[in-house]
Amino acid sequence: MAWDAVVGPVSSPTCALLPEHKQRTRIHPSFRRCRGVKMSSSAATAAEALIQAGPLKLLGGPRVLVTAGSSRGGETARARALPLTFRVKYSAVENLGRFLVESPQRLMRVIQINERTAQRRRERGALSAEESDRIARIARVSQRAIDSLGDENRAREWLKRPNRALQDAAPLDLLSTDAGSELVTDELGRIEYGDLY
Repeated sequence: MAWDAVVGPVSSPTCALLPEHKQRTRIHPSFRRCRGVKMSSSAATAAEALIQAGPLKLLGGPRVLVTAGSSRGGETARARALPLTFRVKYSAVENLGRFLVESPQRLMRVIQINERTAQRRRERGALSAEESDRIARIARVSQRAIDSLGDENRAREWLKRPNRALQDAAPLDLLSTDAGSELVTDELGRIEYGDLY
């Protein structure tokens, strides 16, 4: 099955006999991880599902999501209802910085944004879709650290302290890339299962 339609009714003979509201739906695999956020037809709720509930809370909640004011021509109703990207306000960086006790400038450097671009984002009030995804990655890994270590303060300190298992790099510094965040989440998995050396 091609996943060009993220959510759609399952077309099977037994499903056709059920009322429409009881028919199962196929959900794109990336949405299966989104616990605690109900999907609906609004774009804001779909963007919330992309970020997940815990990390969204670290970013400042649903109010930090940028909603599109008008739709572009040629866009289908399904594309407007289920965006594959999202954008967050600059205040999300400030909120995450408050949680991590880091400056917004430091977080912008972690997501590989230079000072002048960071200043423009602050003036405009929102990050681009790619930058929003990077800052959400930091929030997701921060939430994973909280879940793994069981305490916000321990998670905050763990993210900022050089780690021998990560070749003496601070986990926060590795979150600028997918590969680095994979290393950090793998190490958190080892901590969860007690596989320490």
